[in-house]
Amino acid sequence: MPAYTPPAPHRVPLPTRTPAGTKRIPHVRNRIGALVTFTGLALALLSLYLPWLDSGGDERISALGITELIDVRSVAPVLFVGLLVLALLVTVTALTRLGAFAVAAAVVAIGVLAGHLAFVWTLILSTGSTEPALSGLPANATVTSGPYVAAFGFVMVSAGSAWAARSARYPVDPVT
Repeated sequence: MPAYTPPAPHRVPLPTRTPAGTKRIPHVRNRIGALVTFTGLALALLSLYLPWLDSGGDERISALGITELIDVRSVAPVLFVGLLVLALLVTVTALTRLGAFAVAAAVVAIGVLAGHLAFVWTLILSTGSTEPALSGLPANATVTSGPYVAAFGFVMVSAGSAWAARSARYPVDPVT
């Protein structure tokens, strides 16, 4: 009785598979986007403790101090939850490479950036003015580096999320 010889493996792709269907997900680009996004989130959180207003002398007011001055303490938890949602979306994107989470993180980050820029614009208009838009701020206050660091962090979150979304995995391949 002759010995069993297994058949040769397929060297040619099956006709049902297209090159786009066998495409590999570029892990490195996805991870770079997630790293940029995490760095942006860290900058945004760090900016909470940086000085946002300088009221002359040694008194510098952080973002946490501004919430007490203009009496928006009820909004602060919502802002913190927003940063946590962004962190969750970015973490899921980095671990699973799912495109929907990366796109959601980019959209949320752009919304947060727009809201932040509107607040910074209001803050700038309220400092050094006889009729401030925000009551409760010191009369001789000037805006310092804190809001700009936060804005840069949100730009990094938006860009990193968009970069991760470009290299993420989608349930339906848009090419085919």
